[in-house]
Amino acid sequence: MNLNYIAFFFISFIPLLVAMLWYHPNSPTRKKWNVEGIVNLRQLSLRKLLLAFALSVAFVYGYMNLVIHQLGFYELFFTDIMKGSAEAQQIVDRFLAEYGEKHRHFGHGVLHGLLNAFILPLPIIGFQAILSDKPIQFVWLHFGYWLVMSMLVGGLISAFI
Repeated sequence: MNLNYIAFFFISFIPLLVAMLWYHPNSPTRKKWNVEGIVNLRQLSLRKLLLAFALSVAFVYGYMNLVIHQLGFYELFFTDIMKGSAEAQQIVDRFLAEYGEKHRHFGHGVLHGLLNAFILPLPIIGFQAILSDKPIQFVWLHFGYWLVMSMLVGGLISAFI
């Protein structure tokens, strides 16, 4: 499969940009939920920003497998292709020629981002809130970020990678 690594690199900045807007002290979301203990972006060191970007790259890479269905099919034959199986390569090439662009549009990726936000971060944030005795506002503030960011990243992955 030919993936667009330039788009991958730029999409990896989306979680950071959304976080910058979502958690800004003057953002409507932060004012509405009034949650304390949010890190001020000006307090972040270069080391922490680079670590955040590395985590963002890992997140986008993982989301590619959840959004692009063709990757799952390709991975079924990957080992055989790496071993030099011409038959496996032909099967993959025929399949991708027929279905390579199916469900590869922004709306489909947004749908997967929406579903994945409910399946992955919501239970984690909710569990953390219960264990830390955080108010429900904590859950809604952070889940809102993950929902918006997941939908954007899913849509962009589906459309451009």
